[in-house]
Amino acid sequence: MRFGIHMPLKKGFAYNARRVKEIGGEAIQIFPGNPSSWKPPATSPEELKERADLLDELEIYPLVIHTAYLINMATPKEDVFEKSVKLMGETLRQASYYRAPYVVVHTGSHGGDGLQKGMARIKEALEQLEPAWPEGVKLLLENTAGGGNNLGGKLGEIGNILQENSHLPLGFCLDTAHAWGAGYDFSSDEGVSQIMAEIENEVGFDNLQVIHANDTFVEKGSRKDRHEHIGEGQIGLEGFKRLFKYPWPEDFPMILETPEIGTEKDQENLETLRGCLRN
Repeated sequence: MRFGIHMPLKKGFAYNARRVKEIGGEAIQIFPGNPSSWKPPATSPEELKERADLLDELEIYPLVIHTAYLINMATPKEDVFEKSVKLMGETLRQASYYRAPYVVVHTGSHGGDGLQKGMARIKEALEQLEPAWPEGVKLLLENTAGGGNNLGGKLGEIGNILQENSHLPLGFCLDTAHAWGAGYDFSSDEGVSQIMAEIENEVGFDNLQVIHANDTFVEKGSRKDRHEHIGEGQIGLEGFKRLFKYPWPEDFPMILETPEIGTEKDQENLETLRGCLRN
């Protein structure tokens, strides 16, 4: 496995990329710009390519791009839908300049219109994005805790989107904290076996490209999204040890999105997670 972290924006790309290398990170995830803004960053393609060269030099890969939180391709609101498709397209283009193989997006909220209408809106958004989709970039749908009107709490919903749009370069990103909040159980061998079976049957292991390795302090099935440091939450060290019993590829990316990014806790979480793999 290649263990990495979500990199903060503060202090700039080069500083944080070198810091990830120094603390033992092998992979990295970033927001391309302000995650709470509709405005795409003004970074030039040339600068993005220079950043990609730096990651090559540091041997940090893969680079995973996480979209802005505002993007909601399932929304019934036309203005939000149009802005989501526009920003999604720009994010895919930026990923191509970064030479990033993956862009991660939350499946979004149907806003009370129901699952089927939300799924139809996602399909419509993907159809609009298809003509300008850059080569070599795969869009990964991230599971959610299933709160409110959010899609993707059930892995079958992710699988349905992938199946309905199988002609596009789509995949799956599993977030352990979100899965726990949605009711998936990492606390027993049987529970993890059931998760793995559902991934295989509903989504397909070939579609699973990235794992967001996060502990969480909420109760299982709470439908809440709250991240915690590795080993300090409800999943705990034993949960991650169970997950790591499966034969993951050597280059499979495990990305931390734990609290207090950009602090000494990053190295602690990386070392703790690696310890789960060794034990």
